[in-house]
Amino acid sequence: MERDIKDVVGVLMRVLDGGEVSPAELDDLGFDADGDLETALNEAYVRLREFAHDRDLRRADLKHDRAMRLDLQTCLDKIVSASD
Repeated sequence: MERDIKDVVGVLMRVLDGGEVSPAELDDLGFDADGDLETALNEAYVRLREFAHDRDLRRADLKHDRAMRLDLQTCLDKIVSASD
């Protein structure tokens, strides 16, 4: 797996471990992939953007926060599957 893809996975893992990600951090995130891996990374990036954007909403609604993190876990699973 290339370094830039590992960066995306690293951000996902940090968020799944209870952390946060800022929109500015996502601005610096990039990746280059093809096929199913590209699709999985694009989906993860969009979900991470939504996650960062909805920070205040998630803090006010723990159920919403858990649902968004579960979606990100699904994205990580798709990236791992596409990388095999």
